[in-house]
Order: sequence, then C-alpha cells, then structure tokens
Amino acid sequence: MERREFIIKSGVVITAAALLSAGHPAIAQTLSGAEKPGEKRNKKRPDPHRFSQPIMKAIAIGLNAPSPHNTQSWKFKIIDDNSMLFYVDREVLLPATDPPSRQIHIGAGCFIETLAIGITPLGLTADIQYFPEGYEEADDFGIKPVAEIQVRQADNVAVHPLAPYILDRQTNRRPSTGEIVKRTTFEDLQAMAGEVHSKVLFFNENLNTFKDIFYRGLDIESRTRSTNEETRLLFRFSESERAEKGNGLSIPQMGYKGLMAKIVEMSVRKGDPVAWHKSSTIDKSMKHIKKAIESTKGVVIWITETNTFKDWVENGRDYMRFSLACTARGLYLHPYNQAIQEYAEMDDLRAEFDQLIGVSGTQKIQMVVRIGHSSKPYYTYRKSLEDYLM
Repeated sequence: MERREFIIKSGVVITAAALLSAGHPAIAQTLSGAEKPGEKRNKKRPDPHRFSQPIMKAIAIGLNAPSPHNTQSWKFKIIDDNSMLFYVDREVLLPATDPPSRQIHIGAGCFIETLAIGITPLGLTADIQYFPEGYEEADDFGIKPVAEIQVRQADNVAVHPLAPYILDRQTNRRPSTGEIVKRTTFEDLQAMAGEVHSKVLFFNENLNTFKDIFYRGLDIESRTRSTNEETRLLFRFSESERAEKGNGLSIPQMGYKGLMAKIVEMSVRKGDPVAWHKSSTIDKSMKHIKKAIESTKGVVIWITETNTFKDWVENGRDYMRFSLACTARGLYLHPYNQAIQEYAEMDDLRAEFDQLIGVSGTQKIQMVVRIGHSSKPYYTYRKSLEDYLM
C-alpha cells in the first residue's frame, strides 16, 4: 500500500506547452488551453501526462484498450519507474460468459498493443516478455503475470501511424449506415494493421447467414440465466454510476441515446433482477439488437491454428491494430462473439458456426465482428489508474 501511494503521489502535471511538444495530437488536445470538443471526453480516461514515471504514462495510455463486457480486468505490479508485471484481475473474470477466460486474455492483448503503440509519440518503446513466471492453468490467472513490460527512452523512435487514433477508438453497437464494406477497404485496413499472428477472414456477401447466427447467439446469452445475470451485474444505470464505477456496460453503450436511453433504464428498474430477467424485457432488448444485426455491412473473423494462452494474447494485439486502422478510416467494429463462447448452452451453435467457417481440429475462432460506418457512439469511462495497482 505504501508503494502504491508513493507511485501515485509522485505523478506530476506538465505544462500544456510541454504536452503539445510530445507530438501526440490526439492526447495533446486534452491540455491545450481553451476547451476543445474532446476535452469532456478525455476526462473520462486517465491522463498519461499526470505522471513522471514512464511506466505510469504507458499504463495510462494502455487503459484506453477495449475489454470483454468492459471489465478492464487488468492489474499491474510496478517494479520500477520503467517496468511492471501485468496480470489479469482474477476478481473481475466472466466465469459464466467466458468460462476459460479466453476473451479476458484477448482483452489483455488489446491492452499490451495499445500501450506499445501509444507510447511511441512520447519517444518510448516497449520490451514485452510473455508469461515470465510460466502460465499453465487457470489457477495461474491473476497469480502469475501475463507479461513483464519494460519501457525505455530511445533515439529516433518512429511514431506508430495508428497512435493518433487510440483515444477515438470505440466499440459501436449502433446500426451501421451506408454501403456494404468493400473488399478493397478490408485489404487497406489489413495493410494498415500490419503483420498478424491470426488468420483474418472477411465476408461481405451472403450476410444473412451471419445475421442469423449473431441473433441466435445473443438470444441464447440473454435467455441463459447465468450469463444474463453476469451482464446485469456489470450494468451501470446512470451517468453518475458510470463515472463512479468506471467500468462495465450501460444502456447508452447498447446504442440508445437521449430520452430513449433514460426510458429504457427506467423500464428495467435500474437493474432490478426480476425486471431484468423477464421474457418481455429480453424480447424488447432483442428487438433493438436485431436492428443493429440487420444493418451488418461486413463481417471480420480472426482464427488461430491452436488455442493457447499465447494465441489469446496475440489475437488481442491483432484485433487492436485492426480496430485502430478502422478508426483511422472512419469505420467502427462491433464484436458478436456470443456464438463462439464456451459454455454448454452455446455448444450446438458454436459447432454450427465452426462448420460454416470450416474450422476444425485445434483451430479456434477467436473474434467475430461486424464492420461499418455509423453515428458516433457513447464514449466509455475507465477507472482511476490507482485502482489497477497491486
């Protein structure tokens, strides 16, 4: 506790001029004097320039990464000013929805890649060693680190071309607009994302089959008591609660906005379990969800040849780069991973989806998303950086 307090209290605030000279346009606008359009938005996230230690700056940037159910299941043990051990938080897993914690570790990979890309405008580079104490079973989650991360100043660090888009990247559950996404657009995004560990597939034809699987997967998750309850416990039913908790899901994140968002929050009595699990509530939710599914303009799928802990982390890193490339091109992603989740109620649909894609043996579908243009989504909070420290 004493070390944690020292780390936080030794953070410093730098001047706007110094921040602007750091060269990161997306982050720099947060402290550039007069209020900017993104200023209120950026107050929802930790500010890397509050800290003097390079590793704390790096963590603050990494926290902009996505995570399943917005769990932000990340913990950090600071070693010194330039290094840390990175763990998943075993107190914030999804045992009903994600029994093997595969998706949680994909979220860990998203954090690592966001950090590695995002520190380059600060003249920093990251050295990452996976599983430095070994990683063999579920009992290791949260006990042994996923990675040791060291950041260091280096001469002539090239600013990663995707770094400016970290603060703007958001999952978007609103309906997609415009035309079907072209294959040439996907190929452009792949080129921007760079070399990948996973095999990445793209579909923009015969999308009705995917829409049907997306809908059935969400319907199963919503009508399975344990998974629906897990979602309820992560829901935040007011802006003040979202600000206080800093994580989880919300009605605005589901694509509702304005007065309609408030009406929907009231209809489920701010998370009352009886109202939440009623068939009529789920029916109304699925009707809303179907609008987004029916708007699908393209589907992207990540597959790995094996299904190891390293595959999960590497897939998260692949996904993060692609997501940032989409942001650079004005596109959004919305994961539909329900049909590939590993609990009993999903077994038949998962097998059907595997057969559709041609996955067999040790191969695993790691991520499934729809891609398209959309209106700007609700911007999510992150917890205070000190909440993640061990």
